[in-house]
Amino acid sequence: MTVHDSSTLAALIAAYEKSVVFEESTPGALRVAKALPALQWSNGGLLLLGVRKDGSVCGVPEGEVDDIFARFSHLCAELTRASVEIGLLRCGEKAVVFMVFNMIPRHTAPLDRYAGEIERVAVV
Repeated sequence: MTVHDSSTLAALIAAYEKSVVFEESTPGALRVAKALPALQWSNGGLLLLGVRKDGSVCGVPEGEVDDIFARFSHLCAELTRASVEIGLLRCGEKAVVFMVFNMIPRHTAPLDRYAGEIERVAVV
């Protein structure tokens, strides 16, 4: 299964195509901090957790999801002034966590139109 099998992920990737970061596993704070400048220079971006660079979905362990939301909510609030929406959705049986970084105020709440497919959202 790839990210293009999910209409929501495919639409988000299309919207932020110039600044999409794929991570197979949950990155540490330093790695996220290094990714933020690229997302800021491009006026926003998308970070996908549980997705390989080729777009195939490997998923994040279910037991890590709550920790990811808590850790990244705190980390993003500390590292960026951007509005960040953290979401969880499923590609088949696998969980994908994504973060949408919105640098421009007019892009607030970009996930509203996908609300039916996203299991969980946190706004930082």
